[in-house]
Amino acid sequence: MGQYWQFINIDRRQTMDTVGLKLGEIIHWTDPTTLIELLAIPRKPKPYERSIKQGHSKDTRDLGALDIPFDILVRIFAIIDHEDILDAACLALTNSFLRVIGQKRMYDELLAYHAPWHLERIICVGDYLQGDDLPPNILKEHEKESLSGDFPDSEYGPHGARLYHAGDTWINISYPKTLWRKRTSVTKGRLSGAERREVHNMVRADFSWDGRRETEWILCNWTRAEYVRTSGVARLTDSAIDGPWTDNFLSLGHVLLTQICWSSDPSIAMAYEGPLHRGRWAGHYIAITTVDQLTENISFSAKKNWVDVTKEVIAQVLEIWRADDPRVLAPHLRLKGADDASDSIPDATDEEDRVQSEEDPEAADKGALAGGEVSGDRGEDGASKDGDNGTSGDEER
Repeated sequence: MGQYWQFINIDRRQTMDTVGLKLGEIIHWTDPTTLIELLAIPRKPKPYERSIKQGHSKDTRDLGALDIPFDILVRIFAIIDHEDILDAACLALTNSFLRVIGQKRMYDELLAYHAPWHLERIICVGDYLQGDDLPPNILKEHEKESLSGDFPDSEYGPHGARLYHAGDTWINISYPKTLWRKRTSVTKGRLSGAERREVHNMVRADFSWDGRRETEWILCNWTRAEYVRTSGVARLTDSAIDGPWTDNFLSLGHVLLTQICWSSDPSIAMAYEGPLHRGRWAGHYIAITTVDQLTENISFSAKKNWVDVTKEVIAQVLEIWRADDPRVLAPHLRLKGADDASDSIPDATDEEDRVQSEEDPEAADKGALAGGEVSGDRGEDGASKDGDNGTSGDEER
């Protein structure tokens, strides 16, 4: 009959609505794309520059004596309740200096409503898993009793691996973002049109991409310090790139799924015959961010020597879709010829150097956009870690 699979967030003991589905059903439907919303952290807002054209004065004296210490102003914004967060945005509109503080407060609040699985341990478990056959070192010491081994046969029958049944709750993806929109919506008449646009800019989750290689969205395995570029998966289907998304079926979520499956049995209900059930990223800390955050964000910069594994991972994804659903692929990639699969995917660095050298010889060594077009911003619906580059999933965050 074949085994069933489900996603498990080990840290939160949460799962997604894939119960009762074979892996071949999950991977060729759109469920994996949902992982992007669970893992992608919105960009930080750009430094604020108030435009005189909007009719607002830049003179801080317009607000009166604003000689309150900076840390006190920060505290004022911090004590504004979650349900009244729109008040923080309105206060930020009153003064350019307050706007800088308020914008950071709004971004910190926004993060509470987005990417709930960011930098947490993710695995897709098959129900034929033997409870002690887990990926190495993915559990912390205090978790082993409750998440390793099997339940008694009387409780779940022969498929009673504790990790498979670890999802105590189901993740509700849409509710937090709906609540955020409700709490930050501005009724007409309360603010001017220009002010409403400014509030919108403060509360909008930004998943855009400016087309530069150093700001490209990437799928990260924090545990192994590896990442895959969005442009790699976009080339498989000749897709345009929309932040961390592509405009065709294959996405970073599908790529992630191919790397995090784990079971003791190889049955996957697919034509592909590779060891998909022993994913090298299974149970690791996963995130979606941009390349520049690997050095600018302490959560990532604490890990040294990040490795771009786009080519090897995308080569495996190509083989999977060639075997199971080649129609999804770009026409020139559908059939395997004499070349190896990895040769069918253009090397990102080589292609970027070629394009850049044609446009700007002096900047050829900097790299440029590799595959895919750049489209507009994606709508909303669409704590530091320490350690080395080891593969232990239970490193403390």
